[in-house]
Amino acid sequence: MGFGLNEDQLMLQKNVRAFLEKEIAPLVNEYEEKYAPYPRDILVDLIKKLLPWDYCLGIVKKKDGGTEIPYVSNGVLQEELSRIWPSLAVSLGAGGGYLIGKLATEEQKKKYLPGMQSLDILGSFALTEPNVGSDLRGVETTAVLQGDHYVLNGQKAWVTGGNIAEVAIVFASEDRSKGVDGLGIFLVDRRESPFEATIIPKIGLRCAPSALMTFTDCKVPKANLVAGAGTGAMAKLTGELGFTRATVGIFSVGIAQASIEAGIKYAQQRIQFGRKIGKFQLIQNLIAESVVETEAARLLLYKAFSNLDEGKEATIEACGGKYFANEVALKAASNAMKVHGAWGLAEEYPVERYFRDARAMFPPEGNPEIQKMIVGGRVLGMSALV
Repeated sequence: MGFGLNEDQLMLQKNVRAFLEKEIAPLVNEYEEKYAPYPRDILVDLIKKLLPWDYCLGIVKKKDGGTEIPYVSNGVLQEELSRIWPSLAVSLGAGGGYLIGKLATEEQKKKYLPGMQSLDILGSFALTEPNVGSDLRGVETTAVLQGDHYVLNGQKAWVTGGNIAEVAIVFASEDRSKGVDGLGIFLVDRRESPFEATIIPKIGLRCAPSALMTFTDCKVPKANLVAGAGTGAMAKLTGELGFTRATVGIFSVGIAQASIEAGIKYAQQRIQFGRKIGKFQLIQNLIAESVVETEAARLLLYKAFSNLDEGKEATIEACGGKYFANEVALKAASNAMKVHGAWGLAEEYPVERYFRDARAMFPPEGNPEIQKMIVGGRVLGMSALV
């Protein structure tokens, strides 16, 4: 039983960390102060810097224009990026075409993935609504077939990149009486099916664009239907949630690791009572807790990625790893703030941003409470969602 990265993955980790430290890290403080969120051109420029490292379509199959890297290798890339800049890691959802590569028809992939690869087209994923989170039976956005097009009405919330994306994967109800089975998946191309989008200001991940999207009599061609009601639209999505949840979890691991490193650096330099504070037992306890818990979260999530590489079930590892990593990152950031004392509150040091970003990682792909329910339901063989 192996618990480490292989030689190629260790080399990838080393090289991408060196690249990110040199090319991306120097931009973080300036951009975090200037952009809330990134303008489209700035985000595209940043993502272009990452293209050689398979950050966009790396996980997409080769036949669809991706490089089809292993899930574990993708996890390495995402952890290293979130360690440097969580907002950029989250924003990649606006530039990549992972879900289009997985969910769309062959014709739709041919139409949109090349543009996403060149970043001429940005994508987004619109599932959550102002009144609907994890209870997808209550989706209020409707899609009504009228001749050769569908008419969409409703709102989607917390859509990463929704304000700048040309294309959105939108879940809408064709028949609300059928609940989840009445949902359809649509590719909404803003250039031919206009909709409104406004920014949602938030406490953390400030540079990452989160939007409220409004569809008012939005006409979507029938050719843009990915999966209609009664065709297992949600089953198509659910099969990909292990990967997306594990990815958000590894974002949190990156934040936790950055928090640990910041705490260690400060503890090795700060002098109180005539000695470096790193010699105090309390400081060592704070850092030790963060190190052990972060490593535990990391191992659980890489087990999820490893299972996915082997074609195995990863629900418990992905959901459990996601909620555990969320909580570990928030605690690690809080511990780092304690190590910094009052300076932990100052923008001069990065730990206050780590704390905000760690808390902002809870909702994406479902809050920890939902993840626990999924794990519990899987273990017990009965769902708490009646």
